[in-house]
Amino acid sequence: MSAIQETSLVVKTKPKVAKPSVSTCEEQKAKPSVSTCEERKTVRKPSVAKQSMKKEKTISREDAEKSAEEWLGNGESVMRTWLVHAIMDNKQHRDIGKVLAYVAEIYVNTWLSEKTGRPVKNIVGESYDGKTDDDKPPIRNQIKFRMDAWHFETTRRNSKKNADTNSTGHVAYKNNEFDMLAIFKPSPTFGITGSTIRCIPVAALINPKKPDQLITNINASIRKTYDCEKKTEEVIRLLYQTPASLQD
Repeated sequence: MSAIQETSLVVKTKPKVAKPSVSTCEEQKAKPSVSTCEERKTVRKPSVAKQSMKKEKTISREDAEKSAEEWLGNGESVMRTWLVHAIMDNKQHRDIGKVLAYVAEIYVNTWLSEKTGRPVKNIVGESYDGKTDDDKPPIRNQIKFRMDAWHFETTRRNSKKNADTNSTGHVAYKNNEFDMLAIFKPSPTFGITGSTIRCIPVAALINPKKPDQLITNINASIRKTYDCEKKTEEVIRLLYQTPASLQD
């Protein structure tokens, strides 16, 4: 074989290894391969809900025991056993507020009594959970146990009686059912120590589209205004006619 023939063979075989055919590139542009889709899925940022789930840590038994003791004492009971396990189980966190709601009401009313210097009586069966019990103008307060979102619908059934207050799918409170909302937020381990109480006057919760009703969800703007100690003290002072010295 001559030198010229050997050179032509090298030239013919070299392009087959150097780069893919044009048709393959065009097909990839027109229709991405499975591997390309998978790569895009991995790059896509996770949703806020998924991010919060990843960040959520299991509460230790020691912390759960401490929180349960604050609510139920240190004696053994079925309720205390359930609460400890519920605190440790992230899936049961939504149920804790339902169980502790009434106990939290007693705690908040006691706190208000100490904060205002006025006796606040626990109320059952009304649209409010506490009411001042003295000779001054009465103040009625509604109490909600909330861990995260400040949703605000009632637990009343959708019925003909409440037909005009359930336009959003939730039954709304009317604007004359109580004077103040107190939101109890437990500590990160659902205890009393480290908890916060935030107070909001009814005037700030009126639905602008239906002034005779209250909103069913407290938006970020309202929460930003009232989710602080200073604003809570201001609301208490104005509504309960409390001297500033009692709030120190």
